[in-house]
Amino acid sequence: MKTQFVQPTKTPRKLGLLLAITYAATVALLPSVACADTWAERLGFPAEKTVILLHAHEMGICHATNAAAKKLHASDSKHSSSVTVPGPWFLDFAAWSREHPDADVGLSLTINSELTNHRWQPVSPHSRVTSLVDSEGYFWPSTTQTMVNAEVDEVEQELHSQIQRALRAGLKPTHLTTHLGTLFMRLDFTEVYLRLARQYWIPAVVIELTPEHVERFQRLGYPIPEELIGLLENYPLPKVDDLQFVRPAESYEALRSSFVEMIHGLPPGLIQVSFHPAIESDELKRVTPDWQQRVWAAKLLQDPKIRTLLTSEKTILTNWREVMERYTGQAPAQAPTP
Repeated sequence: MKTQFVQPTKTPRKLGLLLAITYAATVALLPSVACADTWAERLGFPAEKTVILLHAHEMGICHATNAAAKKLHASDSKHSSSVTVPGPWFLDFAAWSREHPDADVGLSLTINSELTNHRWQPVSPHSRVTSLVDSEGYFWPSTTQTMVNAEVDEVEQELHSQIQRALRAGLKPTHLTTHLGTLFMRLDFTEVYLRLARQYWIPAVVIELTPEHVERFQRLGYPIPEELIGLLENYPLPKVDDLQFVRPAESYEALRSSFVEMIHGLPPGLIQVSFHPAIESDELKRVTPDWQQRVWAAKLLQDPKIRTLLTSEKTILTNWREVMERYTGQAPAQAPTP
């Protein structure tokens, strides 16, 4: 029987922490943290360098996002992107990925459908994931609804189905990430996320929890549960030293200025910088209200001044394909079946 959605009066602190780990950079709650023995150093990059993963989210949701990512990949092989498997334009991006096997393409594991006029459904048969959908058969719009209603075994079923669909389409994912941070909303969701990463030997995008990170979260009122610390300590694949996001701005000039300031403030380490690029189109304007921010994000990463900044002596561009080429961990004997 499907659990009915009830709006909680207060988000549990542990759950709030898990979400904060994903979105801290977005709202500038967590300053960049420098520490000895960063993941960049462990992977063989120079200790003094800021190693940046430029990561485009939400490919597969429409033509406009796919077109922007294809253009960015063509402009620089170090670009990284992730595709939304339940998205209506997933197969288009998967076909492009097959034709460009060296492109760095991961999966944005998705169990929410938040856009009012553009929604998607589970890949799994609905009878097997009834707790993940609303009365119309779409994923819940909000992360809170998913947090309250979702059965963890059905979450795992759906995520397996998304990975398997990608593999059947000929896409070989280089990494996994979580759409809207939903897989950090509950500890059991996070357990599934990290378990699938180990089983398929595809790195999940997670932060290395240093003592500095822990201290800052505690100062912000988010005591970190021991269970989460243990999960991340036992997770064997590469992590990032920090996550940053291209933040909304009032104009393109303000966006560029904010981005330059962010890049200048990054410490040494492996840092993923995420953004949502798209080309301008009537379709995009109907799909999402933040279409202008997405168009500016695509423009930003093609701006000659930004390209010069990202190739300065301080920074090195990489992607998840290179990260795993440098990583020396042992893969499992075989991938699981759903």
